[in-house]
Amino acid sequence: MKKNVFSGALVLAAASVAAKIIGAIYRIPLTNVLGAEGMGMYQLVFPVYALFITLSVSGFPVALSRIVAEERIRGKSGEGYFKLTMMLLCCFSVVSAAIIAAFSPKISALQGNSEVSYGYLIIAPALIFVGMISAFRGYFQGCLNMIPTAVSNLIEQVIKLALGLTLAIVLKHRGIMQSLYGALFGVTVSEFGAFIYLFITYLVKRKTYGGGEFLRDASTKRLTSVAFPIALVSIMLPLSQFIDSFLIINLLRGTGMSLGEATAQYGLLSGPVGSLINMPIVIMLSLSIAIVPAVAAGKEERDLEGILKKSALSVKISYLIGLPCALFIIIFSYPIFRLLYPALPLGESALASTMLTISSISIIAYSVMQIYTSLMQALGKTYIPVISLTVGIVIKIILTASLTNVIGIFAPAVGNVALGVTAAVINRIYFSALVGKKFQLVKNISMILLSSVIMMLAAFMIKELKYNEIWALVVGAAVSVVLYFTLVLTLNTLSDEETKSLPFSNALLKIKRTLRFWDRAEEK
Repeated sequence: MKKNVFSGALVLAAASVAAKIIGAIYRIPLTNVLGAEGMGMYQLVFPVYALFITLSVSGFPVALSRIVAEERIRGKSGEGYFKLTMMLLCCFSVVSAAIIAAFSPKISALQGNSEVSYGYLIIAPALIFVGMISAFRGYFQGCLNMIPTAVSNLIEQVIKLALGLTLAIVLKHRGIMQSLYGALFGVTVSEFGAFIYLFITYLVKRKTYGGGEFLRDASTKRLTSVAFPIALVSIMLPLSQFIDSFLIINLLRGTGMSLGEATAQYGLLSGPVGSLINMPIVIMLSLSIAIVPAVAAGKEERDLEGILKKSALSVKISYLIGLPCALFIIIFSYPIFRLLYPALPLGESALASTMLTISSISIIAYSVMQIYTSLMQALGKTYIPVISLTVGIVIKIILTASLTNVIGIFAPAVGNVALGVTAAVINRIYFSALVGKKFQLVKNISMILLSSVIMMLAAFMIKELKYNEIWALVVGAAVSVVLYFTLVLTLNTLSDEETKSLPFSNALLKIKRTLRFWDRAEEK
């Protein structure tokens, strides 16, 4: 099962990264089409949309995946719980779509920009499709099949890129607002396309997974008792972004900044900067999605050793990916922005690159936080992540409100970092207390840190050669990947047993044994 977990996580992570790349490709020209102010309006709509998605569906996909995994260990298919989840999410999504449409004028007025009101009407139908998509994904994940989730993610992004961007460009001559509406319509159509794919896949795969169960075979009490605390966790981050959409622009305007400038700075932080920070984090999100049903099944089988091994490797991988990504972004934040967003004025690029440098620490914090959150959800300790995120959000709001007058738009960036670090530390303390002294990672994390720092120094030296910024970025990225990969294997950061649980394990072990030639000498 451990092999299946990380293979499934790799499939989902690869597709998620591809989807993020497509999303970045989408946002780069979209930013160039709409400009910073237009992206600011786009980002006013999206946090509200994301919050309503969370209110409608959050908790249920993860809860369903966990319950289906447990049911399959008991010899059942879990399809009754899938049908129950689908029914509930359809109802919740329809209500949410109606609310966001009815109150769109008031929401946009409270945000300080009433022009985006019609944008909510365009994107509201997408909520209905998202609800049904979430039920399908939770069911397939419970069956340890991550491919439908991965493919549906890609479908969403491809349609959004092809249709949304095309409409934004075609409608640009009518003004920013019409161009914005075209982009938002592409989002709605993309969710419909993903739903159609998942529905067809379910019809094809249903008999393979056992099928045949009815609503009466599922307990609403069991489903909701598992889903509720998970939903609270899922609500926290969108709620934080929702608060940002009201708080940041108004705080910036309080410093004497114009509406256009405040919206533009908020658009840079929540748009391009947020997208770049989220790209490596999405890999950890994929792993956290895959680990829940696997650990839940291990709990059902009372396999403590298996749970500890999966947990340790998951946390280790979060550092293994998060640390080097954060340090590389610190070195190359400005060239990254100039390469990806050439249409932005130099002043906005410089401002955004500083935001990116500050926010890069969030990559490590949020990656670790997500893994610990998923592990505790799988083990039934679902309220601990609620506590940690609540404390983190309170600290973030305090820092944003108190520092904006001093450091401007950098205050919410600092607040985001504080949120992630706080939640990660609290989660780590609780999880260590839960599993005991057997869960120790200090040595492994120190090796990851050493490899990341050496990689960072090499990247810095390449940057300081004063060649063209873009070439320095490309060469620095290539050298960093090769050097870091070599150091991780040479320093034996992952044991042979851990390496065997990863995809492409045979190739990785061959490379590792070649690099660690002294091990072969000792064996002889």
